[in-house]
Amino acid sequence: MSGSNVKQSATVAPPVATSTTVATLLAAGGARQMCMIVNDSAAILYVKFGAGASSSDYSVAIAAGGYYEVPVPMYGGVLTGTLATGTGNARVTSY
Repeated sequence: MSGSNVKQSATVAPPVATSTTVATLLAAGGARQMCMIVNDSAAILYVKFGAGASSSDYSVAIAAGGYYEVPVPMYGGVLTGTLATGTGNARVTSY
């Protein structure tokens, strides 16, 4: 592929510690074109396109061990997440 809008590198963030308390998975801004989230925990990860994710206020629920790719065109705001139970990690890659 060629073109001026093709990114040649990805940002693999360190694992984001998740629990039943809201965590910021990805800060707002940046020139990202794609983002994927892996739920590296044993519980459902509730992700919100915005602040304050909860089990009753979320954009997508990612099953334990599951994967989600944010649709294009890419949302540029903050992504937050919270687990249904326990603790774990979210692994976020963007480019």
